Amino acid sequence: MDARLEKIFSADELLKLAKDLIQIDSSTACEARERNVAVYLLDLFNREGIECYLQEIENGRGNVIAVIKGTRGEKGLMLNGHMDTVPASGMLEPFSALEKDGKLWGRGASDMKSGLAAMAYTLVTLKRANIPLKGDLVFAGVIDEEAARSTGSKHIAAYGPFTGYAIVGEATGLVPATAHKGIDYFTITFTGKAAHSSRPENGANAIYAAADYVVLYRDSLAPLYSEKTHALLGPPAVNMTLIRGGAEANKDFLYDKVETYAGVVPDYCQLWVDIRWIPGMTISGIQKDLEELGENIRSRNPGVSVKVEYIDLPRPAMEIDSNNPLVASLLKYSGEELGHNAECQTFPGFADSGILYGLGGILSLVLGPGDLRQAHSVDEHIEISQISGAARIYIQAALELLEDKLPP
Repeated sequence: MDARLEKIFSADELLKLAKDLIQIDSSTACEARERNVAVYLLDLFNREGIECYLQEIENGRGNVIAVIKGTRGEKGLMLNGHMDTVPASGMLEPFSALEKDGKLWGRGASDMKSGLAAMAYTLVTLKRANIPLKGDLVFAGVIDEEAARSTGSKHIAAYGPFTGYAIVGEATGLVPATAHKGIDYFTITFTGKAAHSSRPENGANAIYAAADYVVLYRDSLAPLYSEKTHALLGPPAVNMTLIRGGAEANKDFLYDKVETYAGVVPDYCQLWVDIRWIPGMTISGIQKDLEELGENIRSRNPGVSVKVEYIDLPRPAMEIDSNNPLVASLLKYSGEELGHNAECQTFPGFADSGILYGLGGILSLVLGPGDLRQAHSVDEHIEISQISGAARIYIQAALELLEDKLPP
Protein backbone atom coordinates (compact mmCIF):
# COMPACT_ATOMS: atom_id res chain seq x y z
CA MET A 1 0.00 0.00 0.00
CA ASP A 2 1.03 3.60 -0.58
CA ALA A 3 3.42 4.61 2.21
CA ARG A 4 1.29 7.67 3.03
CA LEU A 5 -1.50 5.31 4.10
CA GLU A 6 0.38 2.56 5.94
CA LYS A 7 0.24 4.27 9.34
CA ILE A 8 -3.39 5.29 8.84
CA PHE A 9 -4.82 1.98 7.72
CA SER A 10 -5.83 -0.36 10.55
CA ALA A 11 -7.07 -3.87 9.82
CA ASP A 12 -8.31 -4.11 13.42
CA GLU A 13 -10.34 -0.91 13.11
CA LEU A 14 -11.84 -2.16 9.85
CA LEU A 15 -12.71 -5.53 11.40
CA LYS A 16 -14.54 -3.78 14.24
CA LEU A 17 -16.51 -1.79 11.68
CA ALA A 18 -17.51 -5.00 9.86
CA LYS A 19 -18.51 -6.64 13.16
CA ASP A 20 -20.58 -3.63 14.19
CA LEU A 21 -22.51 -3.77 10.91
CA ILE A 22 -23.15 -7.52 11.21
CA GLN A 23 -24.51 -7.02 14.73
CA ILE A 24 -27.23 -4.74 13.34
CA ASP A 25 -30.20 -6.65 11.95
CA SER A 26 -31.02 -5.06 8.59
CA SER A 27 -32.79 -8.00 7.00
CA THR A 28 -35.84 -7.81 4.78
CA ALA A 29 -37.76 -9.36 7.72
CA CYS A 30 -36.71 -6.62 10.15
CA GLU A 31 -39.25 -3.87 10.79
CA ALA A 32 -36.58 -1.17 10.68
CA ARG A 33 -35.07 -2.63 7.51
CA GLU A 34 -31.82 -0.75 6.76
CA ARG A 35 -32.52 2.31 8.90
CA ASN A 36 -30.24 1.37 11.82
CA VAL A 37 -27.31 0.59 9.52
CA ALA A 38 -27.90 3.96 7.85
CA VAL A 39 -27.79 5.74 11.23
CA TYR A 40 -24.55 3.95 12.12
CA LEU A 41 -22.85 4.88 8.83
CA LEU A 42 -23.97 8.49 8.91
CA ASP A 43 -22.58 8.79 12.43
CA LEU A 44 -19.27 7.28 11.30
CA PHE A 45 -18.89 9.69 8.38
CA ASN A 46 -19.90 12.70 10.49
CA ARG A 47 -17.28 11.82 13.11
CA GLU A 48 -14.64 11.62 10.39
CA GLY A 49 -15.61 14.97 8.87
CA ILE A 50 -16.79 13.40 5.61
CA GLU A 51 -19.67 15.11 3.80
CA CYS A 52 -22.69 12.79 4.00
CA TYR A 53 -26.47 12.73 3.89
CA LEU A 54 -29.45 10.39 3.81
CA GLN A 55 -30.95 10.26 0.33
CA GLU A 56 -34.50 9.51 1.45
CA ILE A 57 -36.51 7.35 -0.93
CA GLU A 58 -39.53 5.78 0.74
CA ASN A 59 -41.10 5.42 4.20
CA GLY A 60 -38.14 6.96 5.99
CA ARG A 61 -35.74 4.62 4.23
CA GLY A 62 -32.95 5.92 2.06
CA ASN A 63 -29.44 5.59 0.72
CA VAL A 64 -26.43 6.74 2.72
CA ILE A 65 -24.32 8.96 0.47
CA ALA A 66 -20.86 10.13 1.52
CA VAL A 67 -18.51 12.13 -0.69
CA ILE A 68 -14.89 13.21 -0.70
CA LYS A 69 -15.03 16.00 -3.26
CA GLY A 70 -12.61 16.14 -6.13
CA THR A 71 -10.96 19.44 -6.98
CA ARG A 72 -11.01 19.35 -10.79
CA GLY A 73 -14.41 17.93 -11.71
CA GLU A 74 -12.96 14.89 -13.46
CA LYS A 75 -14.51 11.39 -13.58
CA GLY A 76 -15.35 10.16 -10.11
CA LEU A 77 -15.59 6.71 -8.57
CA MET A 78 -18.57 5.28 -6.66
CA LEU A 79 -18.26 2.47 -4.13
CA ASN A 80 -21.74 0.93 -4.00
CA GLY A 81 -22.98 -1.65 -1.50
CA HIS A 82 -26.39 -2.69 -0.20
CA MET A 83 -27.18 -2.27 3.48
CA ASP A 84 -29.89 -4.94 3.66
CA THR A 85 -29.54 -8.71 4.07
CA VAL A 86 -31.79 -11.71 3.66
CA PRO A 87 -33.51 -12.96 6.85
CA ALA A 88 -31.49 -14.98 9.36
CA SER A 89 -33.79 -18.02 9.20
CA GLY A 90 -32.14 -21.16 10.59
CA MET A 91 -29.03 -19.39 11.90
CA LEU A 92 -28.08 -20.01 15.53
CA GLU A 93 -26.31 -16.71 16.28
CA PRO A 94 -26.85 -14.54 13.21
CA PHE A 95 -25.81 -11.24 14.81
CA SER A 96 -22.99 -12.36 17.08
CA ALA A 97 -20.24 -11.41 14.59
CA LEU A 98 -18.22 -14.31 16.00
CA GLU A 99 -14.51 -14.53 15.19
CA LYS A 100 -13.29 -18.11 14.86
CA ASP A 101 -10.54 -19.86 12.89
CA GLY A 102 -9.64 -16.71 10.99
CA LYS A 103 -13.25 -16.23 9.89
CA LEU A 104 -16.02 -13.81 10.77
CA TRP A 105 -19.47 -15.38 11.14
CA GLY A 106 -22.95 -13.91 10.93
CA ARG A 107 -25.73 -12.79 8.63
CA GLY A 108 -24.27 -10.45 6.07
CA ALA A 109 -20.66 -11.45 6.69
CA SER A 110 -20.26 -12.32 3.03
CA ASP A 111 -23.32 -10.61 1.56
CA MET A 112 -22.38 -7.86 2.09
CA LYS A 113 -21.65 -6.15 5.40
CA SER A 114 -17.92 -6.87 5.01
CA GLY A 115 -17.82 -5.28 1.56
CA LEU A 116 -19.83 -2.35 2.89
CA ALA A 117 -17.36 -1.90 5.76
CA ALA A 118 -14.37 -2.02 3.39
CA MET A 119 -15.96 0.63 1.18
CA ALA A 120 -16.80 2.94 4.08
CA TYR A 121 -13.30 2.51 5.49
CA THR A 122 -11.83 3.46 2.12
CA LEU A 123 -13.32 6.94 2.49
CA VAL A 124 -12.25 7.14 6.14
CA THR A 125 -8.63 6.26 5.25
CA LEU A 126 -8.36 8.68 2.32
CA LYS A 127 -10.01 11.49 4.29
CA ARG A 128 -7.52 11.06 7.12
CA ALA A 129 -4.65 11.01 4.61
CA ASN A 130 -5.85 14.35 3.18
CA ILE A 131 -4.68 13.47 -0.33
CA PRO A 132 -6.28 15.77 -2.94
CA LEU A 133 -8.45 14.03 -5.54
CA LYS A 134 -9.31 15.29 -9.02
CA GLY A 135 -12.70 13.53 -9.10
CA ASP A 136 -15.31 12.73 -6.46
CA LEU A 137 -14.99 9.57 -4.38
CA VAL A 138 -18.54 8.53 -3.48
CA PHE A 139 -19.80 5.94 -1.00
CA ALA A 140 -23.36 4.74 -1.67
CA GLY A 141 -24.93 2.45 0.93
CA VAL A 142 -28.15 1.49 -0.84
CA ILE A 143 -31.48 0.02 0.21
CA ASP A 144 -33.69 -2.77 -1.00
CA GLU A 145 -31.29 -4.94 -3.03
CA GLU A 146 -32.18 -8.22 -1.33
CA ALA A 147 -35.89 -7.62 -1.94
CA ALA A 148 -35.04 -7.92 -5.67
CA ARG A 149 -36.23 -4.37 -6.38
CA SER A 150 -32.89 -2.52 -6.11
CA THR A 151 -34.83 0.64 -5.25
CA GLY A 152 -31.72 2.33 -3.84
CA SER A 153 -29.51 1.92 -6.88
CA LYS A 154 -32.41 2.69 -9.24
CA HIS A 155 -32.83 6.00 -7.43
CA ILE A 156 -29.15 6.77 -7.94
CA ALA A 157 -29.38 5.78 -11.60
CA ALA A 158 -32.22 8.26 -12.03
CA TYR A 159 -31.15 11.16 -9.79
CA GLY A 160 -27.47 10.67 -8.94
CA PRO A 161 -24.92 11.14 -7.60
CA PHE A 162 -23.36 10.31 -10.96
CA THR A 163 -19.75 9.19 -11.36
CA GLY A 164 -17.67 7.94 -14.24
CA TYR A 165 -17.07 4.55 -12.61
CA ALA A 166 -18.64 2.34 -9.98
CA ILE A 167 -17.56 -0.73 -8.02
CA VAL A 168 -20.31 -2.87 -6.50
CA GLY A 169 -18.97 -4.78 -3.50
CA GLU A 170 -20.69 -8.16 -3.83
CA ALA A 171 -18.58 -11.21 -2.97
CA THR A 172 -16.16 -12.09 -5.77
CA GLY A 173 -13.16 -13.32 -3.78
CA LEU A 174 -11.40 -9.99 -4.52
CA VAL A 175 -11.35 -10.64 -8.30
CA PRO A 176 -13.12 -8.17 -10.61
CA ALA A 177 -16.24 -9.47 -12.36
CA THR A 178 -16.73 -7.51 -15.57
CA ALA A 179 -20.00 -8.98 -16.86
CA HIS A 180 -23.23 -10.52 -15.65
CA LYS A 181 -26.59 -11.43 -17.18
CA GLY A 182 -29.74 -9.38 -16.86
CA ILE A 183 -32.87 -10.77 -15.24
CA ASP A 184 -36.35 -9.94 -16.44
CA TYR A 185 -39.80 -11.43 -16.00
CA PHE A 186 -42.89 -11.56 -18.18
CA THR A 187 -46.43 -12.81 -17.70
CA ILE A 188 -48.37 -14.49 -20.49
CA THR A 189 -52.13 -14.42 -19.91
CA PHE A 190 -54.52 -16.72 -21.80
CA THR A 191 -58.20 -15.83 -21.80
CA GLY A 192 -60.69 -18.36 -23.17
CA LYS A 193 -64.38 -19.08 -22.75
CA ALA A 194 -65.99 -21.01 -19.91
CA ALA A 195 -68.46 -23.78 -20.74
CA HIS A 196 -69.87 -26.93 -19.19
CA SER A 197 -67.24 -29.65 -19.34
CA SER A 198 -69.68 -32.04 -20.98
CA ARG A 199 -69.71 -29.74 -24.02
CA PRO A 200 -66.13 -28.47 -24.30
CA GLU A 201 -66.72 -27.48 -27.92
CA ASN A 202 -68.85 -24.62 -26.60
CA GLY A 203 -65.89 -23.15 -24.75
CA ALA A 204 -62.25 -22.27 -25.33
CA ASN A 205 -59.85 -24.00 -22.94
CA ALA A 206 -57.21 -21.52 -21.69
CA ILE A 207 -55.17 -24.26 -20.01
CA TYR A 208 -54.82 -26.15 -23.31
CA ALA A 209 -53.56 -22.96 -24.95
CA ALA A 210 -51.10 -22.36 -22.12
CA ALA A 211 -49.85 -25.95 -22.37
CA ASP A 212 -49.26 -25.48 -26.09
CA TYR A 213 -47.34 -22.30 -25.32
CA VAL A 214 -45.13 -24.05 -22.76
CA VAL A 215 -44.21 -26.76 -25.25
CA LEU A 216 -43.52 -24.24 -28.01
CA TYR A 217 -41.46 -22.12 -25.61
CA ARG A 218 -39.38 -25.14 -24.59
CA ASP A 219 -38.98 -26.65 -28.06
CA SER A 220 -38.68 -23.47 -30.14
CA LEU A 221 -37.62 -20.36 -28.25
CA ALA A 222 -35.24 -22.04 -25.79
CA PRO A 223 -33.17 -23.72 -28.57
CA LEU A 224 -33.16 -20.45 -30.53
CA TYR A 225 -31.81 -18.56 -27.53
CA SER A 226 -29.23 -21.26 -26.83
CA GLU A 227 -27.63 -20.32 -30.16
CA LYS A 228 -27.12 -16.75 -28.94
CA THR A 229 -23.89 -16.67 -26.98
CA HIS A 230 -21.64 -14.24 -25.20
CA ALA A 231 -17.89 -14.75 -25.05
CA LEU A 232 -17.86 -14.58 -21.24
CA LEU A 233 -21.41 -15.38 -20.17
CA GLY A 234 -22.46 -18.02 -22.67
CA PRO A 235 -26.11 -18.22 -23.79
CA PRO A 236 -29.13 -16.70 -22.06
CA ALA A 237 -31.15 -18.91 -19.72
CA VAL A 238 -34.91 -19.20 -20.23
CA ASN A 239 -37.31 -20.70 -17.72
CA MET A 240 -41.03 -21.09 -17.21
CA THR A 241 -41.29 -20.64 -13.46
CA LEU A 242 -44.96 -20.44 -12.45
CA ILE A 243 -48.42 -21.34 -13.76
CA ARG A 244 -51.90 -20.48 -12.50
CA GLY A 245 -55.23 -21.14 -14.13
CA GLY A 246 -58.73 -22.53 -14.10
CA ALA A 247 -62.35 -21.45 -14.13
CA GLU A 248 -63.83 -19.35 -11.35
CA ALA A 249 -66.38 -22.04 -10.59
CA ASN A 250 -63.65 -24.63 -10.08
CA LYS A 251 -61.75 -22.70 -7.41
CA ASP A 252 -63.79 -23.78 -4.39
CA PHE A 253 -62.20 -27.22 -4.69
CA LEU A 254 -58.75 -25.68 -4.16
CA TYR A 255 -59.91 -24.06 -0.94
CA ASP A 256 -61.45 -27.31 0.37
CA LYS A 257 -64.94 -25.84 0.19
CA VAL A 258 -66.29 -28.69 -1.97
CA GLU A 259 -65.26 -32.33 -2.44
CA THR A 260 -64.96 -32.15 -6.22
CA TYR A 261 -64.26 -29.32 -8.58
CA ALA A 262 -67.09 -28.03 -10.76
CA GLY A 263 -67.08 -29.25 -14.35
CA VAL A 264 -66.29 -26.01 -16.14
CA VAL A 265 -63.97 -25.51 -19.10
CA PRO A 266 -61.24 -23.16 -17.80
CA ASP A 267 -61.33 -19.67 -19.27
CA TYR A 268 -58.13 -18.35 -17.65
CA CYS A 269 -54.47 -19.34 -17.37
CA GLN A 270 -51.33 -17.36 -16.67
CA LEU A 271 -47.65 -18.21 -17.06
CA TRP A 272 -44.59 -16.48 -15.61
CA VAL A 273 -41.37 -16.41 -17.63
CA ASP A 274 -37.85 -15.85 -16.25
CA ILE A 275 -35.21 -14.86 -18.82
CA ARG A 276 -31.56 -14.32 -17.86
CA TRP A 277 -30.37 -12.36 -20.87
CA ILE A 278 -26.96 -11.40 -22.17
CA PRO A 279 -25.49 -8.08 -23.35
CA GLY A 280 -26.72 -7.35 -26.86
CA MET A 281 -30.28 -8.47 -26.15
CA THR A 282 -33.10 -6.04 -25.32
CA ILE A 283 -36.35 -6.21 -23.34
CA SER A 284 -38.34 -5.09 -26.39
CA GLY A 285 -36.73 -7.80 -28.49
CA ILE A 286 -37.49 -10.49 -25.93
CA GLN A 287 -41.10 -9.33 -25.63
CA LYS A 288 -41.48 -9.45 -29.42
CA ASP A 289 -40.24 -13.06 -29.44
CA LEU A 290 -42.74 -14.02 -26.73
CA GLU A 291 -45.56 -12.27 -28.60
CA GLU A 292 -44.73 -14.13 -31.80
CA LEU A 293 -45.16 -17.40 -29.89
CA GLY A 294 -48.52 -16.08 -28.74
CA GLU A 295 -49.63 -15.46 -32.34
CA ASN A 296 -48.81 -19.08 -33.13
CA ILE A 297 -50.85 -20.28 -30.15
CA ARG A 298 -53.85 -18.14 -31.11
CA SER A 299 -53.98 -19.81 -34.51
CA ARG A 300 -54.01 -23.25 -32.85
CA ASN A 301 -56.59 -22.38 -30.19
CA PRO A 302 -59.58 -20.50 -31.65
CA GLY A 303 -61.38 -18.38 -29.11
CA VAL A 304 -58.35 -17.88 -26.85
CA SER A 305 -56.55 -14.56 -26.61
CA VAL A 306 -52.89 -14.27 -25.55
CA LYS A 307 -51.38 -11.21 -23.85
CA VAL A 308 -47.67 -10.80 -23.06
CA GLU A 309 -46.79 -8.26 -20.35
CA TYR A 310 -43.40 -7.14 -19.08
CA ILE A 311 -43.07 -7.01 -15.29
CA ASP A 312 -41.51 -3.60 -14.75
CA LEU A 313 -38.58 -4.53 -12.49
CA PRO A 314 -35.69 -3.85 -14.88
CA ARG A 315 -32.41 -5.52 -14.02
CA PRO A 316 -30.17 -5.06 -17.05
CA ALA A 317 -27.16 -7.08 -18.11
CA MET A 318 -23.74 -5.51 -17.47
CA GLU A 319 -20.42 -5.62 -19.27
CA ILE A 320 -17.36 -3.40 -19.03
CA ASP A 321 -14.42 -3.56 -21.42
CA SER A 322 -11.48 -5.44 -19.91
CA ASN A 323 -9.16 -2.66 -21.17
CA ASN A 324 -10.97 0.00 -19.15
CA PRO A 325 -8.67 1.86 -16.70
CA LEU A 326 -10.84 0.79 -13.75
CA VAL A 327 -10.49 -2.88 -14.71
CA ALA A 328 -6.75 -2.58 -15.24
CA SER A 329 -6.26 -0.93 -11.87
CA LEU A 330 -8.36 -3.47 -9.96
CA LEU A 331 -6.64 -6.40 -11.67
CA LYS A 332 -3.25 -5.05 -10.60
CA TYR A 333 -4.15 -4.58 -6.94
CA SER A 334 -6.22 -7.74 -6.79
CA GLY A 335 -3.19 -9.66 -8.01
CA GLU A 336 -1.06 -8.07 -5.29
CA GLU A 337 -3.53 -9.11 -2.58
CA LEU A 338 -3.99 -12.65 -3.88
CA GLY A 339 -0.31 -13.21 -4.60
CA HIS A 340 -0.83 -14.21 -8.23
CA ASN A 341 -2.00 -12.68 -11.49
CA ALA A 342 -5.73 -12.07 -11.41
CA GLU A 343 -7.98 -12.54 -14.43
CA CYS A 344 -11.39 -11.03 -15.01
CA GLN A 345 -14.36 -13.25 -14.22
CA THR A 346 -18.12 -13.10 -14.64
CA PHE A 347 -20.61 -12.68 -11.82
CA PRO A 348 -23.00 -15.66 -11.68
CA GLY A 349 -25.98 -13.77 -10.27
CA PHE A 350 -27.29 -10.24 -10.66
CA ALA A 351 -25.80 -7.19 -8.96
CA ASP A 352 -26.68 -3.51 -8.77
CA SER A 353 -23.87 -2.94 -11.27
CA GLY A 354 -26.48 -3.76 -13.92
CA ILE A 355 -28.74 -0.99 -12.59
CA LEU A 356 -25.96 1.60 -12.41
CA TYR A 357 -24.69 0.71 -15.88
CA GLY A 358 -27.87 -0.15 -17.75
CA LEU A 359 -30.11 2.57 -16.28
CA GLY A 360 -27.61 5.16 -15.07
CA GLY A 361 -24.86 4.99 -17.69
CA ILE A 362 -22.15 4.53 -15.05
CA LEU A 363 -19.38 2.14 -16.11
CA SER A 364 -19.58 -0.54 -13.43
CA LEU A 365 -18.19 -3.85 -12.30
CA VAL A 366 -18.32 -6.12 -9.26
CA LEU A 367 -15.50 -6.70 -6.77
CA GLY A 368 -15.79 -7.53 -3.11
CA PRO A 369 -14.56 -9.77 -0.31
CA GLY A 370 -15.99 -13.19 0.38
CA ASP A 371 -17.32 -16.27 -1.35
CA LEU A 372 -20.72 -15.96 -3.00
CA ARG A 373 -21.48 -19.56 -2.04
CA GLN A 374 -21.70 -18.36 1.58
CA ALA A 375 -24.33 -15.75 0.76
CA HIS A 376 -27.79 -16.46 2.27
CA SER A 377 -26.51 -19.67 3.90
CA VAL A 378 -27.19 -20.77 7.49
CA ASP A 379 -23.45 -20.73 8.28
CA GLU A 380 -22.54 -17.51 6.48
CA HIS A 381 -18.97 -16.42 7.12
CA ILE A 382 -15.98 -14.73 5.50
CA GLU A 383 -12.21 -15.02 5.70
CA ILE A 384 -11.19 -12.02 7.80
CA SER A 385 -8.13 -11.39 5.62
CA GLN A 386 -10.43 -10.74 2.65
CA ILE A 387 -12.03 -7.75 4.38
CA SER A 388 -8.81 -5.78 4.73
CA GLY A 389 -7.73 -7.05 1.31
CA ALA A 390 -10.82 -5.51 -0.27
CA ALA A 391 -10.22 -2.17 1.44
CA ARG A 392 -6.61 -2.06 0.27
CA ILE A 393 -7.72 -2.76 -3.31
CA TYR A 394 -10.39 -0.05 -3.20
CA ILE A 395 -8.02 2.49 -1.64
CA GLN A 396 -5.19 1.91 -4.10
CA ALA A 397 -7.49 1.85 -7.14
CA ALA A 398 -9.18 5.07 -5.97
CA LEU A 399 -5.79 6.76 -5.62
CA GLU A 400 -4.61 5.55 -9.02
CA LEU A 401 -7.76 6.79 -10.74
CA LEU A 402 -8.47 9.96 -8.77
CA GLU A 403 -5.34 11.37 -7.10
CA ASP A 404 -4.65 14.94 -8.16
CA LYS A 405 -0.92 15.00 -8.84
CA LEU A 406 -0.86 18.43 -10.50
CA PRO A 407 0.22 21.50 -8.50
CA PRO A 408 -2.69 23.50 -7.06
